[in-house]
Amino acid sequence: MESADGGLGIGHAGPWLASADGPEWDEVSDERRALASLRWHPRFGDRAQELVIVAHQASATEIETALTDALLTDAELAAGEQAWLRYPDPFGEWHTDPCEDSGVPDNRTDAARQDEH
Repeated sequence: MESADGGLGIGHAGPWLASADGPEWDEVSDERRALASLRWHPRFGDRAQELVIVAHQASATEIETALTDALLTDAELAAGEQAWLRYPDPFGEWHTDPCEDSGVPDNRTDAARQDEH
C-alpha cells in the first residue's frame, strides 16, 4: 500500500512464501527468493511489514516512540493471537484534521502553505 498527498495505491504481491497457500520457491522470481532469504525468520519465514512514515510537524523521536510502544513484548507475543485481540489499540486516538500546532517550526514558504488551501 502506498499513500501520499491524497493519492493511494494498493497492490497485492501474492501470498507469503511461508504461508500454507504460498508458492513454491522455484515458482517465484530470483529477486523474490533473494529478498525472502535475506529476511527469513525461523518462525515467521518471509512474513514482514514495512512502513514508510511521512508526517508534518512530527519528530522522528515521536514517531519511533509511538511505533516502538506498539510492539508486543516477548510475553505478549507468546500469549498468542486470542490474547492479542483483547489488547487496546496502540493507535486508538486517530489523527483528525486540522492538525494541532505542535510547536515544531514549519519551514515551508508562505507560497507552499497557500498551495494547501
